[in-house]
Amino acid sequence: MSKVAIIGGGIIGLCSAYYLHKSGHEVCIFDSNEVGKQCSYGNAGLIVPSHFETLANLGILKKGLMWMLNPNSPFFLKPRLDIGLLKWLIKFTSFCTNKHVQNNQHFLRDINLYSLDLYKDLLNNSDLDFTLNQNGLLMLCQKEKSLEEEAHVVNCAKKLGLNASILNKEDIKELEPNTSFNAIGASYFKDDSNIQPYDFIMTIKKYLLKNDVKIYENCKIQDFILKNNQIKSIITNKNEKYEADEFVLSSGIFSSQLSSKLGLNLLMQAGKGFSFTVPKNDALNFKTPMILVEQKIAITPYDSYVRFGGTMMICGNDLSINERRINNIRKYSNNYINNLNIQKKDMNDLWSGLRPCSPDGLPYIGKTKISNLIVATAHAMMGVSLGPASGKIVSDLINEKKTQINIKKMALYRF
Repeated sequence: MSKVAIIGGGIIGLCSAYYLHKSGHEVCIFDSNEVGKQCSYGNAGLIVPSHFETLANLGILKKGLMWMLNPNSPFFLKPRLDIGLLKWLIKFTSFCTNKHVQNNQHFLRDINLYSLDLYKDLLNNSDLDFTLNQNGLLMLCQKEKSLEEEAHVVNCAKKLGLNASILNKEDIKELEPNTSFNAIGASYFKDDSNIQPYDFIMTIKKYLLKNDVKIYENCKIQDFILKNNQIKSIITNKNEKYEADEFVLSSGIFSSQLSSKLGLNLLMQAGKGFSFTVPKNDALNFKTPMILVEQKIAITPYDSYVRFGGTMMICGNDLSINERRINNIRKYSNNYINNLNIQKKDMNDLWSGLRPCSPDGLPYIGKTKISNLIVATAHAMMGVSLGPASGKIVSDLINEKKTQINIKKMALYRF
């Protein structure tokens, strides 16, 4: 078997390493930070067959002009002179159509269900120790228009064979009797699940280290040495050189910069999101993860705390914490959950992350024109959901096996 170097130690890179190791390859991982401490760390941990609509959709386009320049909106674009941003926006706008959404519904359903099945397989073997919560997902609505839009999504979900329904106030109370919500109704997607992402990554890391996989942290890739259309080695910021037979580029938004050194044009923008945790209290006594529809805020309960996260800021590769955004998440969460009064002093583990977003809302996964390089990135807000599926696809490609699902829609050269 071959030696495989994986660039990027988030959930995609770690899952790729796991499946490649299991199939007999010698694997090493390079991460510019600590493994799992970037985009994979502070997200909501949702596994979402319900998210079968692409990020690029007509609803976003209609609301975009109102949202984009409003610093309090769920989606905010920071204007800047950047040709890459302009190209991305033009492409993104072109994909904001009902036809694009409809053309990709079956694919997004299939790859999310495939990934969920892989999570269940991982849960049932002895390699990893993690918790998979299979409690579904609530989409809470405060406005009639939002509930009508969710009813349309539920109808589409049912046609796709997913377990979905619309709940009224009484139904929500029956599902979550110990918590009171300021909502007129919700959609409920019973197939959805969640994990604690960092815990999941740490259990994979532990397994890999135990099985002699080399992990190089705080090790930034500076350049590549190519010969005869192959990568021969990578050069780090410490001026060290590492050779391998196969390479996987899975470093999130930073994949764009690295791929440009190889003559690849991966059109992506970073969608910055924020999150924080709050200790469990009487007002947060629920088990079903939820999204506050009007504000696009995700709330995920765990044993001793709840994580609140949201917003999508297109503002370059800036990781600074935006106090306005954090306070908006706090304020709107207090408004949706009765008797909740999160104060600044209650907020722990403040986090920001850069979600890598392609213009059509689909990941990039596939072989490149460089014969020994595979790219797996641009998962936007579904990195956790698609982690195992992406890792297994990468492994299958390197093993020259047929992938379980058709990956044509994620081709790198599709634009």
